[in-house]
Amino acid sequence: MSIFISIACFGIRVIREDPRACQTNLLSLNAAIEAEKAGEYGAGFGVVAREIRRLADQTAVATLEIETMVKEMQSAVATGVMAMDKFKQQVSNSVDDVGKISEQIAEVILQVKTITPRFELVSQRMEEQAESAQEIRVAIEHLSESSQHTSDSLRDTNSALERLDDAAQGLKSEISVFKVYQ
Repeated sequence: MSIFISIACFGIRVIREDPRACQTNLLSLNAAIEAEKAGEYGAGFGVVAREIRRLADQTAVATLEIETMVKEMQSAVATGVMAMDKFKQQVSNSVDDVGKISEQIAEVILQVKTITPRFELVSQRMEEQAESAQEIRVAIEHLSESSQHTSDSLRDTNSALERLDDAAQGLKSEISVFKVYQ
């Protein structure tokens, strides 16, 4: 903002200097009048008066050019100040957004810290389940072996019963030869 004020003050100084160009023109006019009064002796004075008038005109033109440049600079600085204000607002908004994101990340971290013991508990329970599953697998293997033994025993028993039945049939036919009287 201080650049804008400095340029504005410079513009005011340039505009104030414009009346000096008018005063220089008056000085030139007075010199021309005095040269006329002096006649032939004032001819050199007339040349000086014309030169002063030419310098006054150049000063007026330069003053107008400087005034135009100052106005353009003031406009550019005003545009720059507005752009800086807009940029400042955007930066402020970005800082606010970063603050909100930071708070959200902190909340997520807190939730993760809260969840971590639960994951550890779930992991421990899963390990226990895996151990139980291993024990069940071993028990099923033993049961399978026992079932196989039972099946083998039942086959052997069935085979023995068949032999016993054959033997009983054989005995029955041998006994039927004998007659029993009552």
